[in-house]
Amino acid sequence: MRDALGALAWIGVVLAVLVALRGGWYRHATTISFGVCMAFYSLTGENYISLIPVDGVRDPLNTSERIWGATSAVIAGCALMGALMAIRRKSRDPDGDEWTDPDLHQRLMMLVLGAAGSVAIINLTLVHSTFAPSTDFLADYGNIFNVVLYEAVFSIWIGLPAGFLAWTVVRSELGKLRFIVGIGGIFAVAWSVWKIIGTGLVWAADVHIAENSPVSVALGLLALSFCMVGTLLLGLEAAFRVWRAGRTYRTARALEDRRLRHRTGEEAA
Repeated sequence: MRDALGALAWIGVVLAVLVALRGGWYRHATTISFGVCMAFYSLTGENYISLIPVDGVRDPLNTSERIWGATSAVIAGCALMGALMAIRRKSRDPDGDEWTDPDLHQRLMMLVLGAAGSVAIINLTLVHSTFAPSTDFLADYGNIFNVVLYEAVFSIWIGLPAGFLAWTVVRSELGKLRFIVGIGGIFAVAWSVWKIIGTGLVWAADVHIAENSPVSVALGLLALSFCMVGTLLLGLEAAFRVWRAGRTYRTARALEDRRLRHRTGEEAA
C-alpha cells in the first residue's frame, strides 16, 4: 500500500513539473502556480505515507520530516491561493495581462511574504528541538509551546487554501458540480479548526486528542474526497463541453460545405 501510494505521489510530482514548465513556456502564471501546487502537495503526501498503518503499525516521523512536511504544505497552499487569485483577476478582466497587473502583483507579494514568514516560524520552532520520533506528535509533545505554534501554522495553511478554493469555485459559474468542491472546502476548514482546538486543549488543559482520532481522520478524508472528486468532475465536464462544442462546429461546417457544393453544382448545370 505504501509503495503504491509513494509511486503515485512521485508520478504526481513529475506531471506537476511538466504542467509548470508548460505554463512557463506559454507565459501562463496560473498554470505555473497549479504545477507548483500539485508538486508540493504530492511531496507533502509522500512525506506522511509512513504514518499509514501496515499490520496495525505506523512508522514514526522524526523532526526533520515533520518540518519538511509542513514546509511543503505551506508552499503548496501558497501556490494554490496564488493561482486562484490569478483566476479571479482574469475573470474580472479577460483581456488583461496577468504578468503586468500591479494589483495582482501586490496581492501575490503579500501572499508570498505570509508563506515565507510561516515557513520561518515552522523551521525556527522545531529546528533546534530534540524530539524523539513519534507517530502522534501532538499527543506526545502538545504541551510544549513550540509544538503548539508549529501545529497552529500547519493547520492554518491546510484549511485556508482549501477554504479559498471552495469559496472561489462556489462563486463561479461552473454549474452545480461546483458545490461538491465547496463541501470539501467546508470539511477542510472544519478539520483545520478541529486541529487548532485539539492543540489548544492539549496545551492549555492537558486534554489529549490523538492526531489520528476518528473525528480528525473522518474530516480529513471527507475534505480530500470531496475536493478531489469535485475538481475531477468539473474538469471532465469542461472537457466534455469543449468536445461537444467542437463536434457541433464540425457538424455545422460539414453541412455548410455540403450546401455550398450543392449550390455550385446547380450553378454549373
